[in-house]
Amino acid sequence: MRWPVALLLLALGCPTPAIYREVQPGLSCERATRVTYRTLVQLGYTVTELVPATLEHGGMVAGTKTQPDGSTTAGRVRISCDREGAVMTPVEEALVPTYDFSRGFGYSFKTLVQRPDVEEPHAERGLQILVHALEPHEAILDLGGVPTVGGAILVRVTVRNHTDRAIAIDPSRIELVGAAGTSAVALAGPALAAALAPGPGGDRVRGEPLRAGRVAARTTVAGFLVYPAGSYREARVGVEDVETEETEGLVTPVE
Repeated sequence: MRWPVALLLLALGCPTPAIYREVQPGLSCERATRVTYRTLVQLGYTVTELVPATLEHGGMVAGTKTQPDGSTTAGRVRISCDREGAVMTPVEEALVPTYDFSRGFGYSFKTLVQRPDVEEPHAERGLQILVHALEPHEAILDLGGVPTVGGAILVRVTVRNHTDRAIAIDPSRIELVGAAGTSAVALAGPALAAALAPGPGGDRVRGEPLRAGRVAARTTVAGFLVYPAGSYREARVGVEDVETEETEGLVTPVE
């Protein structure tokens, strides 16, 4: 009878000592799920499963990570919450756990929960552009549903114009560049309509596109763009000085 019990424990994951559980009074279910997701990503895990926590049922975020020796490890965190707050419990998958995953998760979670969920450009002066490609699970958390179909890439563009001059931004002048050097422009018209999913995720993108127009001095604008399926590493952005009508090309990483 001992072997079946041992196998059952292995399948369920090793119980985590209370010292490694992350207890956060006042933390909402939605934000507990969001920060848990961001923590696993920061630790180098590719998220493979995400169940948002609610007051009615617990949640879970799981992922895998490739080690330097080529082996793959799994990480999983259970989330329980109520109106008082949330508890995040890392699950050790090994039969004889080292609790390295639990310690790493707790340290990173404590740091990330103090920061905003959406990082914005933070330059105190000058022009800063942030181009962020939303991963599928991240999009579900941020937008309430799957935003695109057919592998189309959803990008959030944030432009902070912390200068004394107005600039002009045109989505057609924002190209994403892949590792091979090939570039792509944002989808528009029928191609964009076909790439957007039905439901709340797609509706958010339809309602909050990055529009062509001016960005006044000392203001910030943001919006979504959708690109063809691919892997992109940087964005080339054409920015026009409204007063001189001169265009300057900027290069920024796709984060």
